[in-house]
Amino acid sequence: MNDSILTPPPARPAGTVPERGEPRRGALTVWVILAAGTTGHVVVLLQGLQLPGYFQPADWVLGGAVLAVMLGLAAAHALGWGRRPVISWLLVANIAYLLARLGVGLYVVGTSERVLIDLASLMGWVLTMPMIEASMRTSALARRMSTGLPPALLLMAAVFAFTPGGAAARPEVWFGLGQLFLISLSVVLVAQMVNTLRAALHRSRQDNQTLTRRASVDALTGLHNRFYLDEHLRERVDAAQPFSVLFLDLDGFKAINDTLGHATGDEVLRLIAARLSALAPAGSGVARVSGDEFVLTVPGEDTLDVSGLAQQVVDDLSAAFEVQGQALRLSVSVGVARFPHDAAEGRDLLLRADRAMYAVKRSGKNGFRLYSGHLLDQDERRQVLERDLRHALERGELFLEFQPICTVPDGRPVCLEALVRWRHPEFGLVRPDVFIPIAEECGLITSLGEWVLEDALRAAGRWRAAGFGEVRLAVNVSPLQLMQPHFAEMVGRELGRSGVPAAALELEVTEGIDLRGRLQVSHSVDGVRALGVGLSLDDFGTGFASLSRLNDLPVGVVKIDRVFVMDLTGDVERTRRRYVRTLIAAMVAVAGTLGLDLVAEGVETPEQARELIALGCTRAQGFLYAPPLPEAELLTALTRMTQSNPV
Repeated sequence: MNDSILTPPPARPAGTVPERGEPRRGALTVWVILAAGTTGHVVVLLQGLQLPGYFQPADWVLGGAVLAVMLGLAAAHALGWGRRPVISWLLVANIAYLLARLGVGLYVVGTSERVLIDLASLMGWVLTMPMIEASMRTSALARRMSTGLPPALLLMAAVFAFTPGGAAARPEVWFGLGQLFLISLSVVLVAQMVNTLRAALHRSRQDNQTLTRRASVDALTGLHNRFYLDEHLRERVDAAQPFSVLFLDLDGFKAINDTLGHATGDEVLRLIAARLSALAPAGSGVARVSGDEFVLTVPGEDTLDVSGLAQQVVDDLSAAFEVQGQALRLSVSVGVARFPHDAAEGRDLLLRADRAMYAVKRSGKNGFRLYSGHLLDQDERRQVLERDLRHALERGELFLEFQPICTVPDGRPVCLEALVRWRHPEFGLVRPDVFIPIAEECGLITSLGEWVLEDALRAAGRWRAAGFGEVRLAVNVSPLQLMQPHFAEMVGRELGRSGVPAAALELEVTEGIDLRGRLQVSHSVDGVRALGVGLSLDDFGTGFASLSRLNDLPVGVVKIDRVFVMDLTGDVERTRRRYVRTLIAAMVAVAGTLGLDLVAEGVETPEQARELIALGCTRAQGFLYAPPLPEAELLTALTRMTQSNPV
């Protein structure tokens, strides 16, 4: 296989033979044929000397002429004349000699003795000439003469029958002529069959080369594809020479296909392929392995060299592409893995370069990253978590805890927020900010969210039955749940099963979601509000919402993110503290004007609670009041909290 995969190996034109490096066996065959033919003609001339009266002057002329031709062909081949013309002219000369010698015997001498001697001496030429033509590539003239040999012999015998010599010929002469014709016909037919098989084999070889080429080449870009890359990596690994793999993924390419069409996207991919090919150093290779993913293999594993190349790839591919009069820009994420530093097998090397690339994606895209061991640990742990999360519910590993939301300063609980927890058998307690994104990415968030709502409503029914009917329930909802067509119907069904009134339920959404920007989200929000369920905005102040947007959002509760509460006290710059106090005071004022309840999250100290009271905040949630609690401890905690004041 070619050491580079920048361009596909060129296909050999049909019917050609490589001139350079001609096989020694083929060259030796030419010399053997020339030596045998020359020796045969010398023997024939010696035969003429030993048999007085056998040779006529015409025989000597023919023998001398063909011997001169044979020696001339040998000299021409020694001087560099190719195999094909040498063999072609050898066949033409010898077939002409055979027919001329037989013609002299039949028409000039005409005796039975002479004809029988000629038939015996010429039999070797009849047997060998067509077979030589079949086994060697020859000219069209040589092929026609070889094929025309049997008809020529038949015609000469027919003409001989009307000559005086033919009339006086003995029966064995005619038997000999008939045998010569049949033998030549058989040999020519076999030679043609050999030629047909050779042609079929040649076509099959060409077809295989074409199929191999197509199987290993990406039709769109002309680069090699994944099939070729796998073989190329195996060869690199077998060679045991250090090399590096750069795995590239285009950032934002899907948007080009979606907005400008696939024809424009295809042109961009061709331009990307051209730029990568121009960037690739000597001895390296480029392959397209999927829609917008490319792989660049380069010799060596020096960190500085490969990092410099990766940065150059990022810079060059970030430059604008001009397509159909439009200037288009893309960025690229590049992951790098090195052999044998990072992996000992080509497949593992490609996988780890891919992981490094995804690490770039997760950290903001448009850059490169070298693979390191902790990426493997992270990815393997994530794969295990994703696999086990699919069975965590049925194994009883998921459970709920509830954290009170209280009034300040008296600390009376008014709501309990349901928080899902996962106790993994190997990793222990897994944080929600770890497994919730996994559930969203792998499509489990809908079933997980439905279970949380169902279990939390059952718990709410129990604490309401125990005398805490004024304590509401808050449940976090993923934006992906709101995208489900029957979300509101599901909420209504679970409320009916639990017997909890809709007004006692509050669904929390993060401020990053546009509650009115998507039609299905809008339908889900309208549906749950029609049921009488309340909505709250979680983590306010950390995302995209502003104070002015609160008037546009159909929420009844706003929760101030814990980062602001933490900066109210402690070792914080005076400017930052003043800014946070101003912001919280503004939130309190706007919430009061709009009739919204304001909840401060993450309250852990009495000092923070007093600051919030001074700013006008009337509700809080945090460890100062109670940590998240299992349901078994709720009733005791609720009783204690109604009788104590933490501030």
